[in-house]
Amino acid sequence: MKKNSFMLSFLIVLGCDERNPVEVHKAYITLQGQDKVAVVDINAGEVLHYVDVDFTNTGDMPHFVVIDETHNYWYCTLIASGYVLKFDLQTDELVDSVHIGNMPALMALDEEREYLYISRFMPMMGMSTSSQLVHKIDAQNMTIIGTVNVGADSPHGIALSSDGETLWVASNQASHFFKIETDRFGDTSYQPQNFRIGTDVPSSYEINDGFYNALELELSHDDSELYVSCSNSMEVRVFDTESGDSLNTIMTGMMPWHIQLSKDDSELFVSNRMGSSVTVVNLISGNINTLTDDSMSILHGCALSANDDLLLVTSPGSGNAYVFDIENKTLLQTFGLSDVSDTDPMPTGAAIVQ
Repeated sequence: MKKNSFMLSFLIVLGCDERNPVEVHKAYITLQGQDKVAVVDINAGEVLHYVDVDFTNTGDMPHFVVIDETHNYWYCTLIASGYVLKFDLQTDELVDSVHIGNMPALMALDEEREYLYISRFMPMMGMSTSSQLVHKIDAQNMTIIGTVNVGADSPHGIALSSDGETLWVASNQASHFFKIETDRFGDTSYQPQNFRIGTDVPSSYEINDGFYNALELELSHDDSELYVSCSNSMEVRVFDTESGDSLNTIMTGMMPWHIQLSKDDSELFVSNRMGSSVTVVNLISGNINTLTDDSMSILHGCALSANDDLLLVTSPGSGNAYVFDIENKTLLQTFGLSDVSDTDPMPTGAAIVQ
């Protein structure tokens, strides 16, 4: 009788394990070197499959990815061929595309209204002239419905207010950022309000001083503060969104790149490209921690999970992705992203399904 009871208990436990496997936590990582997007499980630390984005057969270079969970789509920019692609979030099949021109870089998504905002970066290998354009795309039918010329070269960092009415964009070459009213896209006479990143740079945004080299922007969740990663000065600067005044300067590792804010705005995460580390700043206490691993080399993207317990980091230098436990500040997963081709994967942008 005891033996039968033991076997019954064993089968019940086994049955529970089969019904409740470790949940797959899906994320998307652009592989700029292999013209693919890796669909990964950050819980298991493995690649689930690859999505081919070799759209023109000439080297497209997928750079950045955003996810629309409201309508079940994801989007990526192809910086070499100038396309923005739209995929089904469930099947990962290509749905539509739009060509916007040279070097589409980062994206901001208005899920409620289904608009995409795309910044246009500097040209590849010095070819042609630098873009000064930011585009507004109707994501339902993937058409350009408006463009704003900010007047400064290489707009890159981009962030959208929670009400969808204000878009913030920073020039990578001129040390200025711009406040764009989103209902003014398509108005050729419109010049958005601009602010200097520092008082030590030219007042004209037409001068490429290259002092700060702003890379990415993040807004606090109440839209009151704008965070700007300054890759050349090794800092993140914080600005008041009403006045444009500087509020704080946060020192980071070498060449801060992509940034993320926790959903309660208590922590800032900064991937340091040449520092091969992640700076974690407690914005309440001011304490700073560093996340790193010996295999890290040249970092790029970072993304937080829904409850801010996991941080995904991409490393073009190593070809790896890294998953950190935020509470304990420990490394949980390291996994390679290559599709086993002869070219390096060069992982860049990252987005986690929330």
